[in-house]
Amino acid sequence: MTAATHFTAWLTTATSALDQANIDIVVLEDEQNGDNDWTSKGGPALFTAITNVPAEGGDHDKAQNEAADLLADAGWTTVGSWDAVDSGYIVTVERA
Repeated sequence: MTAATHFTAWLTTATSALDQANIDIVVLEDEQNGDNDWTSKGGPALFTAITNVPAEGGDHDKAQNEAADLLADAGWTTVGSWDAVDSGYIVTVERA
């Protein structure tokens, strides 16, 4: 039996979680936990990019749209809508 593959894009908007001034996007592979929920494996990022949107007072909708474009340019497709988390937003992504 082959394990399912699942990926999440993390859009970081929290200034305390960034090492630069702009919002960034990172794609990580996930694994299923005991509750059949997906959690990040951590490890190396499969894709990273920095948006043109400042984290301090930046427009989160604009950052989400730019992140979706950056992901698409790199061969990823968003699945569903962005969900808010403590550090910003997440969305499931698939390889295009």
